[in-house]
Amino acid sequence: MTENLQNQKCTIPNITVTVIFEGSALNRNENIGGNIQSVKKLTINNEEKTFLSKYAIRHYLFETLIRAFDWKAAEIINDGSVLQFDLKQDNILTCEELDVFGYMNTVANQTRKSPLSITKAISLFPYNQDMAMYANHDLVKRAKERGNLEIDTNPNPFNKEEHTSFYKISFTIDTDMLGYDKWIINEYKTENNFLKLIISNKKDNKKNETKETNNNEQNLMKEQSNEKNKSDKSNKENFEVDIQYFENPINENEYEVFKVQNGTISIKKLKDKTILVTFELNPEEKAKRIKDLLNSIHDGLMAHSSGEANTIIPLFLIASDVKIPSPIFHPFIDVKCNNSKQFEVIGINDALKNSWLLKNIYILNSEKLKAQQINFENLNKNRKNNEFSELNRIDDWQSFLKSLNLDCKTETQQESETNASNESTINTDIPTNGSF
Repeated sequence: MTENLQNQKCTIPNITVTVIFEGSALNRNENIGGNIQSVKKLTINNEEKTFLSKYAIRHYLFETLIRAFDWKAAEIINDGSVLQFDLKQDNILTCEELDVFGYMNTVANQTRKSPLSITKAISLFPYNQDMAMYANHDLVKRAKERGNLEIDTNPNPFNKEEHTSFYKISFTIDTDMLGYDKWIINEYKTENNFLKLIISNKKDNKKNETKETNNNEQNLMKEQSNEKNKSDKSNKENFEVDIQYFENPINENEYEVFKVQNGTISIKKLKDKTILVTFELNPEEKAKRIKDLLNSIHDGLMAHSSGEANTIIPLFLIASDVKIPSPIFHPFIDVKCNNSKQFEVIGINDALKNSWLLKNIYILNSEKLKAQQINFENLNKNRKNNEFSELNRIDDWQSFLKSLNLDCKTETQQESETNASNESTINTDIPTNGSF
């Protein structure tokens, strides 16, 4: 990684968030018996629970980010039988989806793990085999009134499994990985302010010897045909990407650094004659993407399933900066009914004993779902005795985001703003009408 982004003072820590929301039949499974729409289920402690897959949550989250913050959806190509993101059109610098949710591309032989980890959203109450029957009465009635159906035509009934419950889910952001990507390529060229990255798909294949077995001429022809197909597949066209850069590259240690849209691309030649390409997002855009993610999780996701608008909106939320990007709150947090027959969140005190916690804690409560009281003074005494860092509870969401360095300015930004301020001060001191 190049020094210009590594040595920023505004380091953004890893972040984990655990949410409890109320949902209803959010993630459908396969149909049972032809006309029964089921929900996804797991058996936990001999109880049947419903759940939303991380793929469903990823979809709801990304749709929310597109609508709320104009995030860019990556282009998709069909490489034979595989649908995948088109890395010729976008990379992590130009496309938020590739950066935050990861990708795999078989043509370029590149993969990238998602820096955003999402757990399943599992119900906190068991599924009790609730089911409801529905039918298209309105469509049949309207068609009959217009003479498009026979009088004795009946609605088509169908059944749905139904479940309303609190659901628990966690999100964890690996901020070291977000905004950072590496490729291994074979060659690169520069021309007219464009950087061309080349990955060779050609392989030096040894001539495949074909043995004729039992003088069977048919087997020999089939074997030769198979080897030809393998050779054709291994000699596909090179994968080439053109990326515009804005300034002449600079040499920084062993790297050749190109300034491009939203960041830099660094080139380093390796001993085996391959080339390491490093993509680095600029700090301002990185902070914005993390803010967009956290604000979407905090304020709620846009989710539609089976024609229903669902509420993936936090009734309870706990978030913190962490040393290790792990969902440390997730196994502890639960809901129980207290003596006043009110639901409350339990397990927070146990979760806050974890040494991975850095400093800042944000807890969102609601009238419907309150958290148990936490004595931070006693908690910090115990953490200090164990040589853990002390925790600071922040009640305001924007203040919590600020504590994560998400609005911290780099030295370059600060110098630029200072210079602009000085120029403004100088200009205002000069009389514009010739008088003092």
